[in-house]
Amino acid sequence: MGADELWVESYQGEVLGETLFGLLADREVDPARRHQLETLTLLERATKELAEPVFERRGLDRGDTAATVTSATEIADAMATVAWEQFLASILPITEEFLAKYRQLVELADNDTERRIAEAYVAHEEALAGFARRALGQEPGGPLDEILALPHVAAASTASR
Repeated sequence: MGADELWVESYQGEVLGETLFGLLADREVDPARRHQLETLTLLERATKELAEPVFERRGLDRGDTAATVTSATEIADAMATVAWEQFLASILPITEEFLAKYRQLVELADNDTERRIAEAYVAHEEALAGFARRALGQEPGGPLDEILALPHVAAASTASR
């Protein structure tokens, strides 16, 4: 897969995550879990937006966002009956898949700006995996700490206040 296709797939992965976590947050009754899902939504949106300059510079279409939103909605509906711990555990294999793609983006970057964006995609995915492990009690620390420490998330969080 070439860089252009990989950027589109990566971007759509962020669209899916943003939509999925947002829908789950809207349905969540537990305030702590709702906050975590809202933060994950912010993480995905802020990461997606980082790639906008890449799409502009490369003249790329962002892909079929409507289809991705439909898929995310179907996944959210399916997750309605899944226990919180099972949901958290489901994040880990997905992050492994996307980490491989994002690391490939770093390798395929053709300039420093694009490389920094791809590296931020890697950092975001590592933070998402860390969230799941900490929320499951597999690692010490606050589940959202690593996510909120990401510069693009911190900036987006400040901007949304």
